[in-house]
Amino acid sequence: MPGKDFLALMLKVGFHRVALVRYTSFKSSPYTEGALFYGEKLLPGQLRDDAASQAEPSAEPLKEVACEPGST
Repeated sequence: MPGKDFLALMLKVGFHRVALVRYTSFKSSPYTEGALFYGEKLLPGQLRDDAASQAEPSAEPLKEVACEPGST
């Protein structure tokens, strides 16, 4: 599942201030790579500010690692 789709799913189930923090470089197959996501879950009774529901992207660019068959 692409990162943007996962972020949308996190928002849909009630998280806010969601972000793709970074890739972990862990590859469970030649075509997948682990990633670290961040999100905050509101407590019951807290109001959600939809205008601020997504965090600002990190100033540090994401490190993209080439995925080669057989690498870990």
